[in-house]
Amino acid sequence: MLNNSGPRYKRSQIEQQMNIDVIWCVIILIILCVIGAIGCKMWLASFVAASGNNNETFRIPYLPFEINPDYEGLLAFWTFVIIMQIMIPLSLYVTIELCKIMQVYHIHNCIDLYDSQTNKRTECRAMNITEELGQIQYVFSDKTGTLTENRMIFRRCTIVGVDYNHPETEEEKELTKIGGPVPYLQPNISLVENLNQTIESNQLSGSAEQIQEFFLVLAICNTVVVSATPHKDHMNASGVIELNDSDTSVTLVRPVVTDAIANGTDPASDRYARLTESRSITPSPPPNAPTSLPLKQTHVPSLSPISSSAETSPMSESPPMKLKAITPTARVKSLVAKLPKGPFKSNNKNKFNMNSVKFPKSLSQGSTPSDRRPIFEAESPDELALVNAAYSYDCCLINRSPNHVLVNVPGEGVVEYEVLKILPFDSNRKCMSVVVRKTGTQEVILYTKGADSSIMSSLAPCAPGSEEYRLREQTQHQLNVYARQGLRVLVMAKRKLDATDFSEWYSQHQECELSMENREKKIRESFGLLEHNLTLLGSTGIEDRLQEGVPEAIASLLQSGIVIWVLTGDKTETAINVAYSARLFNPQMDILRLTARSRDSAEACINFYLNEIEKQLNDVDYSIRSDRDKGRALVVDGKTLTFILDLRSNLTKPFLQLTKYCSSVLCCRATPLQKAFLVKVVKEELRMSTLAIGDGANDVSMIQMADVGVGICGQEGMQAVMASDFTIAKFRILEKLLLVHGHWNYDRLARMIIYFFYKNAAFVFLLFWYQLYCGFSGAVMIDEIYLMIYNLIFTALPPLAIGVYDKKIIDDLLLNYPRLYRHGRLGKGYKSYTFWIVMLDALYQSLVIFFVAKAAFWDSDVDVWVFGTTITSSCLFTMLLHCAIEIKSWTILHVLSIVISIGSFYVFAFAYNTVCVSCFGLPSNYWVIHMSMSTVQYYLITALTAVLALLPRFIYRVVENTVWPGEGVRVTLQYKEEKRREPPITGLRIRL
Repeated sequence: MLNNSGPRYKRSQIEQQMNIDVIWCVIILIILCVIGAIGCKMWLASFVAASGNNNETFRIPYLPFEINPDYEGLLAFWTFVIIMQIMIPLSLYVTIELCKIMQVYHIHNCIDLYDSQTNKRTECRAMNITEELGQIQYVFSDKTGTLTENRMIFRRCTIVGVDYNHPETEEEKELTKIGGPVPYLQPNISLVENLNQTIESNQLSGSAEQIQEFFLVLAICNTVVVSATPHKDHMNASGVIELNDSDTSVTLVRPVVTDAIANGTDPASDRYARLTESRSITPSPPPNAPTSLPLKQTHVPSLSPISSSAETSPMSESPPMKLKAITPTARVKSLVAKLPKGPFKSNNKNKFNMNSVKFPKSLSQGSTPSDRRPIFEAESPDELALVNAAYSYDCCLINRSPNHVLVNVPGEGVVEYEVLKILPFDSNRKCMSVVVRKTGTQEVILYTKGADSSIMSSLAPCAPGSEEYRLREQTQHQLNVYARQGLRVLVMAKRKLDATDFSEWYSQHQECELSMENREKKIRESFGLLEHNLTLLGSTGIEDRLQEGVPEAIASLLQSGIVIWVLTGDKTETAINVAYSARLFNPQMDILRLTARSRDSAEACINFYLNEIEKQLNDVDYSIRSDRDKGRALVVDGKTLTFILDLRSNLTKPFLQLTKYCSSVLCCRATPLQKAFLVKVVKEELRMSTLAIGDGANDVSMIQMADVGVGICGQEGMQAVMASDFTIAKFRILEKLLLVHGHWNYDRLARMIIYFFYKNAAFVFLLFWYQLYCGFSGAVMIDEIYLMIYNLIFTALPPLAIGVYDKKIIDDLLLNYPRLYRHGRLGKGYKSYTFWIVMLDALYQSLVIFFVAKAAFWDSDVDVWVFGTTITSSCLFTMLLHCAIEIKSWTILHVLSIVISIGSFYVFAFAYNTVCVSCFGLPSNYWVIHMSMSTVQYYLITALTAVLALLPRFIYRVVENTVWPGEGVRVTLQYKEEKRREPPITGLRIRL
């Protein structure tokens, strides 16, 4: 976990726009200060012109010192910077952070964002982009584990061209309803009979050997290990490891065997021992790590041809471990949980009988054979489903070490295979292979499984019309049927290798692994030297059902105007079937398919669709016939995607132009790097706000590239969660996270920022108007202490109330009318011109406040402090009433914020004017508030200025909501009307 980099620092769109407006505030401040400095110089210079004195310094009446206009103008500039610095809203950033902390708190504790099945709630890992959830335009989603449950169930397989179905049982239906574990596979009767015939025959035929090797691939071509205790993940979504005292033990388990087994002998018996380690705090070991079966020390092989001894295995490089040796037969029986008695037969009485073994209590967890099955730990649910399927047909993985794998093969019993090399899966090859040799033989075999696009193209050539050719066509047809049913398709194949050739390849491959340049490419090419001329064994179809609520969530997101891209590594037919099930596609949509096999054909296909769409848009008859836009969906296969994303092809921009006409896009056979690149080009070329959601390590690059990254706590580790900005338990939670909390956070923050700019600017303009009557001297009519605590106390709470608790639209309406999300998606709450409208409004209100007070006190002997206190009171009331007009949902917190703001001003003013006679060595407003409030003028000026200043805004809001109401206002009014028309509940009696 120490090597995991956290999510990068991100800024929301509204924050970026706000920073630009803050720069405009600085420019406005500089303009005001320059005007003030010039005014000061001109006012002082006027005395020179009047007196006829051409000296650089001169005396002004009533000033006891000589004045230099240029010098005083420069000083006046910095004086104005000090008294008007409130124009730069530094406290705005503090207020925003407080708002976001509270928004994160409400998201974290929202009961609707909690999943009871997994006992996980939504967590915010990036606290600075909560409002960006309300501006998402594109959603990029993984499929497996994100849209689906990632509960892989073996459904169908084809072996030697014969399709074997495994339909859902009643037990599966019940477990699915309650969210239980994946049920045991019920074997297919026909396949069981074929296996029994294979076992009964003394010599394996070609088809019988393929059946046996098919299940052997399922059992050993993986990284699954056998454990004594089930793995428990103690890391939560926040990355914190929670341990119990009982979870840190490592124990040795003594195998229990019968007397007959204990007396068995074997030449290699000293190489085996039993070590069972608790996996409570560690994940399943990778393929190159020691497992529960340590082996005796071996040496690195020479480059000579492979011998039959285990000591010459290319993979035999594990460190020595000295453990008590027992016989291999006893070791086997102590490792394997008792297999259920099934219909499988055995043609050799000397073969290992699994049902005769006694087991340790740690492996015997129940009274039935199914309760005592081995505990398999896999890196992916696909491999676990395949191993469990092989187990159901008596092909049981018993134990795995770095260099050996032990498996019970139907008809042969327990067989040990020497692992010579593992060719791990990568997204470019789309397959995984293992090179093994049966202990005691010279035969080297490569077993592989992977995508049909990879395996089928790597099969050995065969003549058209031959039996092998017919078998491949039949298998491909069955693969397409599986894909159309939404099953995940894998193809199994093998290749027999010459021992000498493999030894030469191994030495060359080691050079590739040690290469310092293009290592990955060389290794991939080296793998390709083995993974060709394959022999087809069969294929599988694995079911991965959609999560609950996914179709409804995707439909709502599409209705909100969000464009959804699903990026998957699955076969095209499988992905399309899932897209229809998830309501990403609907039957009314026009489905555009890009399935090119060259760069030129991809370009021609894209241009064809663009021309057709432009013709439709320009066709008047088409527009009249279409009552509403049916929508378009785009499907791109992996080969075409490679051409499009190649920068040399110049197809990226035409492709993005085509996607702009589509409401949903499905990219198949996409690699992790391609996923990240798609997010990058959409974000940079189309300049759209993007969200990426995934659950596995292959989604990390995509999540980190997007503006908002969402990780799902799935079954594929914590990598996606650790790299994300937000963590959720299920995909359906994304609907409310965006449509409700995203909308609220964006709308609240936008209106709070606008209000903050307004109140600061209006206050600064008041100070500026006074300079017209004091010779631009930098004097102020408001006490300095009021200037300091104006933002700190008097006007601090109302912006917080708006930014945290105001609701323009209630959550039920936001979910029932997803189109309301467009308010934030299109950025309507905070446009670039909004700042200038606010500045004009602040300018107008400051003019009203200042000159109404000036007119009221015209030709009177009122002093500057009474005048300033009256203006301060009028300004405060005007700003708080302005806030009241902008509040959309009144709560007790909104009322308290305004009442406390007014109360704090008067409490402080009375205390300050009463106690402080001459504070800070400066003349103060002693008893000024008392004198001001004792006159009628104070109340008339305060009321009149508030009404005149807010009248234009009030009239605008009334006309807007009455004549041109927005969609949110219409929906809210309709909802209130329906609630009003509901008949009252009668017949209730309340007893006090």
